[in-house]
Amino acid sequence: MTLPALHRVLACLLLAGCALVDQRTFAPAPEAKAATATAPAAPAPVKVDPRAPLVSIDFSGPAPNYQELLGYAVRAAETHDRDVQYDVVAMVPKADDLALGQQEASDVMRAIMREGVPADRIHLGLRADPALPGREVRIYVR
Repeated sequence: MTLPALHRVLACLLLAGCALVDQRTFAPAPEAKAATATAPAAPAPVKVDPRAPLVSIDFSGPAPNYQELLGYAVRAAETHDRDVQYDVVAMVPKADDLALGQQEASDVMRAIMREGVPADRIHLGLRADPALPGREVRIYVR
């Protein structure tokens, strides 16, 4: 078989599994529109981070002593990857606690910086979740 004939055969095999692009590709079926029009709009669920936190610090009780545990976890993460990025996310149960959660996340960020991590590798986040029993700060690595 010659090279051009081989290319034609391969092209035919690749195109055999393709579907044609038509109106159905971009416009949903009328049944789908009717189903969404009759369903009442439910509030959007709170997105939960699927990652497991490196450290989770509970701030709902007395002031926690987290520096030693956090230092150990940061050193272990830095040993594994010198360019690791940290997401420090304050989780609060009520919107009234947002300012307090922001302060707690900033304190944890400063504790990570004391371990020698530059500020540009630490990202702060804040999330309200009514299902939480109390305030906490979670540290994720990426």
